[in-house]
Amino acid sequence: MTKRKLLCGVLVAVFISFTAQAQTKSADARSAVQNFFSLLKARKYVELHDFLPSQLQKQTTREQLAESLKRLDQFLTIQRMEIGRVQQRGEFAVVDTVIYGGLKRAVNVNGEEVKEGRVSVQQYLLKEEGRWRITTADKRTTDFFLQRNPEFKQQFQLTQPQFALKQAGKWTPLGK
Repeated sequence: MTKRKLLCGVLVAVFISFTAQAQTKSADARSAVQNFFSLLKARKYVELHDFLPSQLQKQTTREQLAESLKRLDQFLTIQRMEIGRVQQRGEFAVVDTVIYGGLKRAVNVNGEEVKEGRVSVQQYLLKEEGRWRITTADKRTTDFFLQRNPEFKQQFQLTQPQFALKQAGKWTPLGK
């Protein structure tokens, strides 16, 4: 192998490595949430484990996370996400999102077939080793995070998730 080919090979390897790192190291909280959602929508569940804070990674294996998300995928198809307000203070951030999905099996609500739903939910983020990590997955996960980071609650305006179904062309909140 000539030195030129070897040098080209090394440069290509460095470029690929740098590109992969750039994709996983989101510069801001908004980008991290968007990258997470893109992987979720593409059903790359194992890769989502890298977005969890190290404490949660120790509690949940890649396989457990993937299996949990595969079960969810049996019931709905994630369609799109809107990103709203971003609150950031130091190593913490909260990103407001609305995630839209289609139900794989329509449900009957008050005599009407419902096929679409949405959830307005905040994504909690923590910066570790220069990368934003996302903690919002379910109530257990957020409770775990908030117990270990009590100052987080005082720094941000937090809201509870709100679910809605599309009925007669309008979004109807659940429980109202």
